[in-house]
Amino acid sequence: MAQVADEFHKVIDQLEDGHELHDKDSEPDAHGQGGYRFDSPEHQQQLKEQRAQLWSWLKRVGSHMFKEGINLTKISLPVCLFEPRSFLERLTTNWEYNSLLLAAARCADPVDRLRFTIAFAVSGLCRQVSFHKPFNPILGETYQAIYPNGLEVYCEQISHHPPISSWELYEPSGAFVFYGNGNWVAGIKGNSVKGRQTGSNCVRFASDGATVVYELPGLQVKGVLWGVRVLKYSGQMVFKDTKNDLQAFIDVDPPAPSAGFLSGWFRAKKAPAHKPDQVVGRIMQGDTVLDTCHGSWLHYLEWDKGVSPAGAAAASAAAGANANRRLWDIRTSRLIPAVPLENPLPSDCRHRNDVVYLKAGDQIQSQEWKQTLEEQQRKDRKLRREGGCSFDH
Repeated sequence: MAQVADEFHKVIDQLEDGHELHDKDSEPDAHGQGGYRFDSPEHQQQLKEQRAQLWSWLKRVGSHMFKEGINLTKISLPVCLFEPRSFLERLTTNWEYNSLLLAAARCADPVDRLRFTIAFAVSGLCRQVSFHKPFNPILGETYQAIYPNGLEVYCEQISHHPPISSWELYEPSGAFVFYGNGNWVAGIKGNSVKGRQTGSNCVRFASDGATVVYELPGLQVKGVLWGVRVLKYSGQMVFKDTKNDLQAFIDVDPPAPSAGFLSGWFRAKKAPAHKPDQVVGRIMQGDTVLDTCHGSWLHYLEWDKGVSPAGAAAASAAAGANANRRLWDIRTSRLIPAVPLENPLPSDCRHRNDVVYLKAGDQIQSQEWKQTLEEQQRKDRKLRREGGCSFDH
């Protein structure tokens, strides 16, 4: 433990002096590990400014962060780490390729519909790549917006501990509704943050009443305190359409296959080389594989068989769709950002003073308001408990 404490104080001293630290493990591309690298000149300047402020926070946290780790949802972080948005507003960024859901709703074939839904879910991963984190929503906080294509979205924070956000994304004519809830869990240990948005993601289609349910993969941010900052997704996404007996298993950044000497020698001649950040998966009906996909969460998703001739019309209607196989491509697919309502509810997250001041560039006032709001939440939680509330909603 003394060695860990010594390392901690060494990190603190260098951060306080404005020095950059370097670690070979924080440069994943050098080892073929991929990920999105925040290495532009703009990012480098932001990193320098952000890390210069982190030392005082680290002094309060203590050296156990390097050995034991910290649950980031239960501590107060400095506003230098934040963007001027709440997590509720940030959620809507994940769904900016929503023309894929509109295409899914036009499909009569449940398999075609599932292909588009999977493309929509995978496309949202790259929209979560952001240098800063959003503010944690306050219980009862809301966000309302409308997409230019008419889709309406409503978000609300429905639980304080654990922090759970709920949403509904409507197609005006009732063709589909995308709803669910997300609980963001994250922890920091040493120079790395690991997190995941847990909870259900459901798309219910009016044509046959079927619902596609799926979950998101985990992510890791390396280079939090020193070195190159890199964000990576990994894990399996499972999609289920129980009504039509369909399942899909999508592996994001799967590990390279391990093999013995002889089997590895023969397999290397047949299988394509492992690539970081790749996405591979399959749609199943019972034990039958109906289609397989490949791609990268950073670039595209393509189906090997592709949508049916009837589904091709829906593919062409989805902005930027390429023929009937590559349903999402970051170079050609059109983003459709949400537009917040001009006169939202008083509980709208954009009214938060910590967000307002950070957006104006005043970190000092933002930090003070952040602490004030966190203290108010703790008081409210205490009152709920004293009032006999058995859950923190």
